[in-house]
Amino acid sequence: MANYRSYSLEEKWIIANQVREAGNKRRKLKELGVPKSTYYDWLKHDFRKGDKTPHRIWNKAPEWVEEEVRKCRLSGDPLKESPARIMEHLERLGYFITESGVKSILKRLKLPKLRYPVKKNFYIRPRAEKFFQVLCLDELDFLRFRPHDTNVMNFVDEASYYPVKSKVFGRKINQDDVVGVLKEIKKEYGRLPKILRLDNLQVYKSRKLTKYCQKEGVILDYITKGCPEENWPVEVWHRALNQNVIYRHGYARISDWQKEIDRFREYFINYWRIRSDPILRTPKEIAFCFTTPATQHRLKLKLMRKHYRKVQPDGKIYLGGKRVYLGQEFASQKVFLPSLLGVRNV
Repeated sequence: MANYRSYSLEEKWIIANQVREAGNKRRKLKELGVPKSTYYDWLKHDFRKGDKTPHRIWNKAPEWVEEEVRKCRLSGDPLKESPARIMEHLERLGYFITESGVKSILKRLKLPKLRYPVKKNFYIRPRAEKFFQVLCLDELDFLRFRPHDTNVMNFVDEASYYPVKSKVFGRKINQDDVVGVLKEIKKEYGRLPKILRLDNLQVYKSRKLTKYCQKEGVILDYITKGCPEENWPVEVWHRALNQNVIYRHGYARISDWQKEIDRFREYFINYWRIRSDPILRTPKEIAFCFTTPATQHRLKLKLMRKHYRKVQPDGKIYLGGKRVYLGQEFASQKVFLPSLLGVRNV
């Protein structure tokens, strides 16, 4: 980047006298390192610093227009405070201005943006009690390399948060993709869900998908528009997928994305403990109604903590400040689990 030098008024007069006395002005300016355009600009403005700001801004809105804009924005009337309504109000007063012009005036006046209260009316359905009773379907869009779009279509069980299927596509999904994945689910699990909950995309309302679900006896349950809260199980899976896979990795091939998502799906199924579950079971334990040895040991410690008031995870109980060790013989005993827990030992 070039280094620009500013000259004082005395330096400008000295340079001007030297150039005036020299025979070749161009050569003298080159020796002094002063551009020719700069030198003649000094002469034009009598060696004073020229003010480049315009004397008059021709397109600035009059003061009375700014005052009308301020009144409309602060009126509190929803029929007057938006930029489009302000534009129409000024047109009725005989002043024509664009909507972007009104936005520029609002920005110059430092008036806050409009924030209307959002009222959502959506229906919370009773939660499913059995595995494969309700299956939630949704797609997640993320970029691989522009302009290519990568989409992953997810099927999540509502009762257990169990991600039944995740299929990656290098394009927007269509009705054939949805029906194809449903056929894969039927082949893998032996049946289809009773209810398929999905949003209001046109792909999910296609004729081919509707006929296939009618043939298989699957009920299509569409959520309310603009309310993804109704499809909360698949949204939970999307959040875990974004934080642990999509935001951390970037693969060029679809096969690499599919391999990484399948790897995280296996981890989520077997080791991710659901916080909303009373005893913090994994999706696999909730779906198939069993507990792993690690969960059994954790529940034993929980019940012993309730009985003995305090217990350490290593199996050491403290009674009145005195440590008592639980041997292998006691640790191997099966502890009665109340029916309220809804689990059984394996």
